[in-house]
Amino acid sequence: MPSALSKPIRVRAAGDLYAAIPHLMGFHPADSLVVLVLKDHLVSMTMRVDLPRPRHRGLLAAQLEGPLQEQGATEVILVVVCPPSEHMPEELPHEPLVTTLKLELGGVGIEVVEAVWLPSCQKDARWLCYLDVDCHGTLPDPQLSAMAAASAHEGNVTFESRAAMAAIAALDPPEALERRSTLLDELVTASCDADPSTELHRVSDAIDAVEHRKGSLPDKEIVALARALAVPEVRDASMGFATQPRSRLAERLWLELTRGSPAPERAEPACLLAFYAYQRGDGGIASIALDAAEEACPGHALSKLIRAAVSAAFPPSEMRALAAKYMDSARGLLAGAQSSSGRSQS
Repeated sequence: MPSALSKPIRVRAAGDLYAAIPHLMGFHPADSLVVLVLKDHLVSMTMRVDLPRPRHRGLLAAQLEGPLQEQGATEVILVVVCPPSEHMPEELPHEPLVTTLKLELGGVGIEVVEAVWLPSCQKDARWLCYLDVDCHGTLPDPQLSAMAAASAHEGNVTFESRAAMAAIAALDPPEALERRSTLLDELVTASCDADPSTELHRVSDAIDAVEHRKGSLPDKEIVALARALAVPEVRDASMGFATQPRSRLAERLWLELTRGSPAPERAEPACLLAFYAYQRGDGGIASIALDAAEEACPGHALSKLIRAAVSAAFPPSEMRALAAKYMDSARGLLAGAQSSSGRSQS
């Protein structure tokens, strides 16, 4: 995933770079291969995959080639994060994987300029290089780095694990979801077709209320917002709010609705959460949200499109440009609601 920070942070030593990995990814990786893509001496993208079984090494190399070439990558650093092996330091863990990737990526013009093993990304963890036996060091405290400060300043959270990150989207209790599902049935049955302009105004007002609201959304409002976002025009126009200063408030609303909406309507706020997270560079949260969307509604069209963009490391800047186009649609719908309101009062 691309870096989640809006401005580059200078690091002075290799250990500082490796200590920054949790903040680049949003969580501390374990049993992972992390690929740092370098462009003009900057880390332009960070990718993480589970460490493969021996027979899948070549397959992994082939899977990495596409996104790396799409990014125009010519240099990468490989970081293997896993427990030590019994043959340390003579033989580092997953050394054949590094050899395979160096060979396969080199064949398509992508040079592995460094490859490093780490037991974890915690303070004082000892790192060793695969390509140079004299290359080694220990990590500084990741929590005291410039990267940590910059990440916190921008409102990003670094989780202790991917599981801890996934827990933020944990669903509300089944009885609450079933209760809201029944309410949603009643709402749809009792009312006329939803008006996109009116429903987008409902969503916009809910975003404005996030900052000062105390407590959780009541069932009635969760159900009304779930119905609103089930209107494709409303959901798509809501992507436009990502261009506004209140985008983080909107993201908090999408998260709450992802937790609290019944299936399959849950897929809509989950897709919005994925879109908002990815356009600001947080591929970890985007992936978690997409998992929630696909579980709520298998084959969901928008989640498939966003998943494809995330998998291909689609530039967040392009996503932000797309959000700007949707903001035009949002303005049109909101203006329509105001115009209709004015006519009804005259």
